[in-house]
Amino acid sequence: MNCTSISYETKLLGVLGEKISYSLSPLIHNYSFERLGLNALYVIFDLGREKFQRALPGLLELTYGLNVTIPYKESVIPYLDSLSPEAERIGAVNTVFQGRGYNTDYLAVKSLVGEKYGKALILGAGGAAKAASFALAEMGSRILIRNRTRERSQELVDRLARYSLEAEVTDDCRDDYDIVVNTIPDPYSVPLECVKGKVAIEFVYKDTPFLKLAKERGLRTVTGLEILVRQAMEAEKIWFGKSLDDLQVVNFLNARQLVR
Repeated sequence: MNCTSISYETKLLGVLGEKISYSLSPLIHNYSFERLGLNALYVIFDLGREKFQRALPGLLELTYGLNVTIPYKESVIPYLDSLSPEAERIGAVNTVFQGRGYNTDYLAVKSLVGEKYGKALILGAGGAAKAASFALAEMGSRILIRNRTRERSQELVDRLARYSLEAEVTDDCRDDYDIVVNTIPDPYSVPLECVKGKVAIEFVYKDTPFLKLAKERGLRTVTGLEILVRQAMEAEKIWFGKSLDDLQVVNFLNARQLVR
């Protein structure tokens, strides 16, 4: 959107997180808004934790819609009026509209995986791990959680168990599993010995060592860029009831060499 076209009617949206200058979300959504003919503007709200509690109530009042990313997918919940059924189960939110929290990461994983597999190993236990765990468990997978902090792993296992979904904590990669999911933000902290099975899902939208190894070993891959774009388009459906086709957005990003 050209600044001269911003008006009284322009809807303000954005992504809320900490240290997220790298985010591609403004490019994705502003491109989509323009193509869809929407009078809307999407920006980054990069808030340190010391500002989060003071700023969030104002953002919820002033913005038309929000995305939420690291590290606030769980801590945003007490400030919301309600949760969608999937966000209630998962305990994490990445999309907000009219005071209601949703989880489009969950929707993205379900639609991109598309079929039932056996066991799934989840690396990490934060908001993205929760979304992936519930999506895959509800599709029929038994979930294994491996996280640096065992207590966080157990909390996620217990949460899944409350909905009669099978899960357990693991400290290694010795089990046989069909799916391995990485939600660890630092690509160089990922245990690459865990890359095996049939499908590798990477939440980091770069060509990470995890993703490279998965491709070398012949696994089907779901990339972080695919997840990013799919969850973004699902969010737009919540905000506006429509979105672009995923491939159109991916082609826009690739043409500008914005993802490496």
